Amino acid sequence: MTKLYYRATVLSFTFIKNKVVMLITLKQLVIATYQPWVAQWAGNMHYKEMIILMDAMTDDSDIRLNGADRIQPRNWDFLPNSTVMADWWRYPYQSINAANYAIETIPSLLEQGYSQEAINPLIAEARFIRGYDYLYLVTLYGEVPLITKTLSSFEEFSQPRASIQAIYEQILSDFSFAKENLTDDGGGYEGTPTKATGAAFLAKAYLYKRDFQQAEIAARDAIQIAEANGYGLVDDFAAIFDVDNEANKELLFYFSFARNDANYSTTMSVERNIRDLPGELQHIQGGEGWGYALPTGDLYYAFEEDDPRRGYTVLAPGDVFGLYNRTEPFTYNRADYNEECDLITWVETYEAGDTVLYDMQWSRTGLSPKKLTENLAGLTDVRYGGLDVPIMRMGDLYLILAEALAEQGNSEALLWVNKVRARVGLPGKTTIDGSLIDIVRHERRVELALEGQRLFDLMRWNNVKQVLGGGDAKLHVYSDCLEPSSSNRFINPTGLSKYPTDNVLLPIPQFEIDQNSEINSNNPGY
Repeated sequence: MTKLYYRATVLSFTFIKNKVVMLITLKQLVIATYQPWVAQWAGNMHYKEMIILMDAMTDDSDIRLNGADRIQPRNWDFLPNSTVMADWWRYPYQSINAANYAIETIPSLLEQGYSQEAINPLIAEARFIRGYDYLYLVTLYGEVPLITKTLSSFEEFSQPRASIQAIYEQILSDFSFAKENLTDDGGGYEGTPTKATGAAFLAKAYLYKRDFQQAEIAARDAIQIAEANGYGLVDDFAAIFDVDNEANKELLFYFSFARNDANYSTTMSVERNIRDLPGELQHIQGGEGWGYALPTGDLYYAFEEDDPRRGYTVLAPGDVFGLYNRTEPFTYNRADYNEECDLITWVETYEAGDTVLYDMQWSRTGLSPKKLTENLAGLTDVRYGGLDVPIMRMGDLYLILAEALAEQGNSEALLWVNKVRARVGLPGKTTIDGSLIDIVRHERRVELALEGQRLFDLMRWNNVKQVLGGGDAKLHVYSDCLEPSSSNRFINPTGLSKYPTDNVLLPIPQFEIDQNSEINSNNPGY
């Protein structure tokens, strides 16, 4: 299959006599809808550290604190003029504008002898991305302007905030069209949404809308379509995220990047790799990482002791980090806490072939990410990582059905939870393990940890204040052993105090309020 990259340029549409070339030209219009999510010019989006920032806004991760654009999200102390808020609003709307243009332009092919059936997959792809854009916006910001046509004047850009109901109606319409009209294989392009992708996101939209009965129906349908088209759980959990195993059968939708390509690469890899690593050990991860993503002790202890996903997701003290392969021995002062919280230090000497164990001193939280990292060796520039960003996978889809069932009190939810658990060899959950809803929510956290999903879950559950409000989530893996310190942000998280309602939303960017005459107030708390 051809790998899909998203740097197409939106040009004025020109008819080309050769129909194949014409279709490719129109495909470029559709590809342009992806650009704001992944392009290098798109600030805090997926090219850079969107997942890292979103995880840092939850109890799953902290972040290296060197700049207001990271400190504000981490502390939930946004200003409406923050760079992150501007980017997370601006770029989805750019994607919507590109989608609207493609949706309006592609039907022109009918005048050139094409059938509706031939052009529908292209329209469906643009509508899928538009639905994806609005599901993101409505979850994070609540009521937002609903724009479904190309705007042609500055006056038209002043649009009022639409109701939640109206936004979801459009989202459901777009995903329904995508489900019916996308192809089974993405038209031969890796990274293109398929019929199964459209069906899965339709189920997700119903779940986010809290229409659990329709979410159940849609999820069952999506699972049937996906499995019939070769999707399924990958037996090796870690292999789902391996740069050498991309486009695997688990991934229903992902943003695609290319390793060692100045135009199509991502900096996410180097940003997740370990920073505070002795120079003599950096060869194990292929070079020096930037260390922005810092998993929390709270996430670490959320995993059951025998859950192998913990070891696939985070590196913790004593975990195997890799093999030492330098010719000269390296002597290193290691440190750890014992069960009595006594700090133990000792001298370790590594020689060629020795196994190197992870040291808590390599991270401000004592932990580092393992999921969604790649070895930096061989990169001509550390910014040229090629790891694709997973957005929806089969484990997520099974848990969407499980959640829809649990919210209706249907114990069949456990069947779908246990399918996900069985993949990693864990025993099945039963009703004696807790409420159905709590079981599903826990499973979502550990299954999808550090994939940028936790923020969306907490916000749609209205759980942000409940989870973070008290400021008692453990940041460091050894929080219980460390003395409280007001100066150490990596030991003591801050609570949430500025939000007058439990329904916490992100602030509408100040530039939108300043320029849009139809929006005169912000979300509560700003």
